[in-house]
Amino acid sequence: MSRRGASRKGAGGARGSRAPAPAPAPALPALPFEVVLGVLRHTLHQDPGMAARLLALNQRFRRALQPHVYTRVELATCGALAKFAQLVRVRPEAARAVRALWIGPSHTRSDLLTVLSAPLPGDSAYLDELRDEVYRNTRFVLRACRRLQDVALSGSLVSKAVVDSYGTACQPVRVTSVNPHSFISGFDAPIFQRVEVLTVCDINLSLTEADAIRRLPALRSFEYISPKDYGEVARDIRILEKLLALDERELPLEDQLERLLLDVRPTCLQRLQYRAVASRAAQVVSALELAAQGTPRAIDIAYADLAPTFVEEWEALRDLVFNAQDEYSRAALGDDVGSWVDPSHALEQLRSEWRTRTAALS
Repeated sequence: MSRRGASRKGAGGARGSRAPAPAPAPALPALPFEVVLGVLRHTLHQDPGMAARLLALNQRFRRALQPHVYTRVELATCGALAKFAQLVRVRPEAARAVRALWIGPSHTRSDLLTVLSAPLPGDSAYLDELRDEVYRNTRFVLRACRRLQDVALSGSLVSKAVVDSYGTACQPVRVTSVNPHSFISGFDAPIFQRVEVLTVCDINLSLTEADAIRRLPALRSFEYISPKDYGEVARDIRILEKLLALDERELPLEDQLERLLLDVRPTCLQRLQYRAVASRAAQVVSALELAAQGTPRAIDIAYADLAPTFVEEWEALRDLVFNAQDEYSRAALGDDVGSWVDPSHALEQLRSEWRTRTAALS
């Protein structure tokens, strides 16, 4: 009797007891915020296309990453330029973070290549309107990005008809002009007044441009990329002699006095680098070094060889610009041996060099 009761009591006790609660999962170690932020910054540097995703993580990361996202900005299409201009209107702090800025085509597929071409009488009203919009957005962005240190602009955006409109708000220390359209540039505009390093990629410089470059008050280094393998070498020598003020030695004494009375400022250039095909580069620099002998100023004159393929790509790019062709066939770009060059490579190389130079700013 007592055993049966005890048995029932034990069975009832087992049914009434609760299962033990599961043990809590061990807490995962949390990385410090600064470590995670460093990883995200590295990711952003390696792949700028991740910017939108990284900014969407949470508010804290967004505030911390935003200055790094907008440190270096590349606007290679009309749409990208318009979107960034709109962003700056809504969030002015984004413009304050920009240190390096590229505005211009970086590939032949970019609509900026056509929009920034020279206006022609037969242009459609839509193209004229789009061109005006690009000029307006460029002007707004440059005026808003007051802490810019390095800016690369398509030649049309540095032309005399446009560049004065940027005012004095944006005064970078380094400017690159990529000019396949061969616009006459307004290097005497206010945006150049504090430029210390100027890079120009164009087949020719005019006497007016050389004189304006010579007068830049802060310029210390000038890099001239001349992607051509034709034309008179003597002309390039004469232009660069004027830029370096080496032509003044041959002026009559009264002309030199007149320059002083007119307060024509001599160049402050300390370094000139000339990049062209090997034979042309060596010939030009040799002539400049000879002309510089005996001058009181020490000028570092150097040259670097430009690959023949780059020259071919630049010529193909210029053909694309001036012939307004939508596509290039292999037959159109083929040379005597049937090879093919891609004009995009020239733009991509210049942008790659610009990215390398501005990496320290991001």
